[in-house]
Amino acid sequence: MPLFLHKADARALLSFCSMARFTALGSPSLFDWAGIHFCLSQIKGFASHKNGRPEFWIFRIKLLLDILPTLTTFQQRKPYLYSSDWLCPQCNSAPEDLNHLWTCPYILPDLNPCLTYRSEVIKFRDSCLSAFLSLKSLDVAFQTGFSALDCWNYNTPSSSCFWLTRGLLPAHLTMFLKQYFPLSVIYKTISPLLNDFQVELYGEIWLCQNVLFHTWEESQGISAASKLHGLSLNSPTIITSSQLHDSSLATVSQDSWISWISSSIIRGGSWISHLDFLRRLTVQPLRISFR
Repeated sequence: MPLFLHKADARALLSFCSMARFTALGSPSLFDWAGIHFCLSQIKGFASHKNGRPEFWIFRIKLLLDILPTLTTFQQRKPYLYSSDWLCPQCNSAPEDLNHLWTCPYILPDLNPCLTYRSEVIKFRDSCLSAFLSLKSLDVAFQTGFSALDCWNYNTPSSSCFWLTRGLLPAHLTMFLKQYFPLSVIYKTISPLLNDFQVELYGEIWLCQNVLFHTWEESQGISAASKLHGLSLNSPTIITSSQLHDSSLATVSQDSWISWISSSIIRGGSWISHLDFLRRLTVQPLRISFR
C-alpha cells in the first residue's frame, strides 16, 4: 500500500514539513516525515474524565508543534502579566520552554522531571529494541548500533532526543532500522511505543507541572479572569515584534480544535488535509489542565 493515497496529501505534507516551526530546527531531511504522518494517523488517545474531551490528543499535537503553554509562551503572548525576567517557577534557574519541561532539576518527593524524563527515554528505547528483536533474530551489532543512536542520548539531551520526544522521528533512526526491516514494519512497531512514551510524559511530568504552575500563578496574583480579559485600561501596553507578527494570524477556538481532531483522526480522515488549519494556529495555547 502506498504511503500516500492521494497526490494532494503528498503536496500538503511537503508544505507541512516546510513550516517555519520545523525548518527552524534544520533541514527537513533530518526528519522522517512519512513516519511522522503515520504515527499521528494512528492516534487513538483517551478522553479526560472531567469533560470527555481528548486532552491527550491535544497535548500530543501541540507537543509536536511546540505550542504547549509554557511560561516562555505566556511571556510572548501576555507580557503585561508575565515578566520577561521570570525564569522557571519551579527551579528558577532557566527559562521554562518546551525542552526545559524535561530537564528541570526541581525535585519533590514525587516529582523529579529530569530523572523521570531520562527513565522514560530509557524505557522507550528498550521497548523499541525488544519489539524489533522479537520480530527476527538479530546479532549484537544491531543492539549496540540501535542503542548508540543519537536520538537516545538522554544525558545532554541531544537535539534529536528532544525531536523524538515531540514526535518528530529523526531520519537517522529509520535509516538505521531500514537495514533490517521494511518501513511499514518500522512505523507499525514504533508508533504505539511512541504513544506510550508520550502518555507517560503527559501524566508523570506535564500534568504535575501544571498543578505547580497554577499555584505559582496564584502567588503572583495572576487569575484566570486576568488571562481571559487581557489588557485592562490601566495596564501598560508592551508590544513586541513577535506580537505584531502573531496578530496577523487567525485564532481558533477549542471547539474548532476538538472538531478537527474528531473528524480527522477519530473518523479516519487524513489529518494532513487540514494543513490550512494547522497553519492558522497561533502561539495562543488551548488550555490543558490548569494552563
